[in-house]
Amino acid sequence: MPLLMKFRRYWAIFVVAVLCLPTIGLFAPDLPAPLRSVAAPEARWWTNAAALLDPYINNVFGFRGAVLAAHAQYGRWIGSGKSRVLKGEDGALFLKDDQALEQSLGQVLRPGAIAAAADVAERLDKMMQARGGRFLVMSPPNSQTVNFELLPAYARALKHAPTEYDLFVGDLKARGVPVLDLRPLMAQAKTEGPVYRRIDTHWNERGALLAFNAAMDALGRPDLKAAPADALGDPVVRDEGDLVRMAGLTKPEKPDIGYKIKGPMASQPGLTPLTGVIAPVSPRDPFVPQVFETGHPGPRIMVIGDSFTQGDWKGLLASRASAYAWILHRRCRFDFADVERFKPDLLIYAPTERGIPCLPSKDGPKATGGR
Repeated sequence: MPLLMKFRRYWAIFVVAVLCLPTIGLFAPDLPAPLRSVAAPEARWWTNAAALLDPYINNVFGFRGAVLAAHAQYGRWIGSGKSRVLKGEDGALFLKDDQALEQSLGQVLRPGAIAAAADVAERLDKMMQARGGRFLVMSPPNSQTVNFELLPAYARALKHAPTEYDLFVGDLKARGVPVLDLRPLMAQAKTEGPVYRRIDTHWNERGALLAFNAAMDALGRPDLKAAPADALGDPVVRDEGDLVRMAGLTKPEKPDIGYKIKGPMASQPGLTPLTGVIAPVSPRDPFVPQVFETGHPGPRIMVIGDSFTQGDWKGLLASRASAYAWILHRRCRFDFADVERFKPDLLIYAPTERGIPCLPSKDGPKATGGR
């Protein structure tokens, strides 16, 4: 009599195949997955495998990306969302959106999307050269990049090179496009005081001012810089921050430090809106373009940026320019015609680090020249 009857043999093959799937998944292509918080088993794990080995197994299993993606989709379906906030050392909070952590650690590289962003910058540079104006690319680094030492220990151990920031800066330099790497500036400035928020995704007022002044230097207009003593007041303690709200906390574990603003960084009077220059957006859009005449002499300055420059640079632009415009980069999908209509003397392309990669587009560039 055979060990297994014929009809049971097929079931045996099926069961063995299912049991082998996790092993195959360790070597087969997989979907992208969050960083592993445990990279290796604890020492002498066999003494208490349930406590010392299970965390490693939970981070290393076949088709981990596909399983976690399915779990996340199920969570969204039943309405139990996953936290968008990563808790770091000493009460620091970090945003998980847009793979910002993986990007700062060099764990995700999208060379095609980075090259597309460099294409956009190169085109803007040629536009400004044709106008006789000046152009600069600068990218505010992620808070994960600037406050690297506050990331969880497991994340710091996963840092690789190059990062997408490295690729972007290197590509632009190879093309001869003016680019300002803000990472050394922020690293040096941190030794004298905070430049980024601990419980918010953004830089603080000091970091914003230092970046603006560095941009003016790079554009060959040091006369437009604002002295910190003129623009910044005393440090202030802050308990509010976008990451505190997103994490569902009533208050942070440790307060943040900001600065009062004054003089050239504060709101400026006498601004006159310029209409018909920038393509309108929905009034419900949180990134409504800013286009103003200031009533005093100065160059026409335009910034294609995001939330890092939207508010913190408003006073600086108004106090230094005869007219200024700010629009959202929309991950390379802004309208090039906005630049042509505004006719800036100085143009700054400033997507934050996590906003550098261009979003894919099925239709290619817009008819007006945007992407």
